[in-house]
Amino acid sequence: MIFARTALTALFSIAALFAITKLIGYRQLAQLSTFDYVNGITIGSIAAELSVAEGQEFWEWLLALVVYGAVTWLLALLADHSVKARRAINGRAIVLLDKGKIYDKNFRRAHMDIHEFQMECRSCGYFDLNQIETAVLESNGKISILPVSRTRPATPEDLAVSVQQEAMCGNVIIDGKIMEKNLQNMGYDTQWLNKQLEKQHKTTLSSIFLATCSRDGILTVFERASKEHRDILE
Repeated sequence: MIFARTALTALFSIAALFAITKLIGYRQLAQLSTFDYVNGITIGSIAAELSVAEGQEFWEWLLALVVYGAVTWLLALLADHSVKARRAINGRAIVLLDKGKIYDKNFRRAHMDIHEFQMECRSCGYFDLNQIETAVLESNGKISILPVSRTRPATPEDLAVSVQQEAMCGNVIIDGKIMEKNLQNMGYDTQWLNKQLEKQHKTTLSSIFLATCSRDGILTVFERASKEHRDILE
């Protein structure tokens, strides 16, 4: 009886957490600020307690979960409609480096030292600070970098070259199964797909792990490996 009750409360906790997550929206994942991070941990902890709560405690934990979810949603809504509220809740971007000058006061505001800053720059592909025109610490903790013009990669616009705009590819085969809706959205059908597979001598769907298709009819097939790949970086 105890196990059944625990299982039911756990399922209810999962359902409540799922509903609150949907209410808050994908902003929790896409734009994770410090406030969002703390709230996410707190809501998860409350949901964990809710899953094993009994009697009156169950409703108390449920109320706390609803209150935290509602407050997070209301603050996100307020931040979307007010610049001042957005700055107070999510914080502001901080300039760490600009035109060869390092702003040490901003480093202290961000609680970041120069070694951590250099590590973040290296992870973005900049091993020399001379290659950086401006570095900004965003409110979600990530560093955005504007490279010096002479070191950034040349673009077709720089070279005065006209290029065709690329479009996003769609997954038309996943794990040996044809995604018919995706194929139709790309403007093709299964008959066209089968012909393309025959041209590439890919006649067995079960051997295809993934196949993608672009809107201009380019089909790229990734076959399933027959044996495990040994990692050369071990």
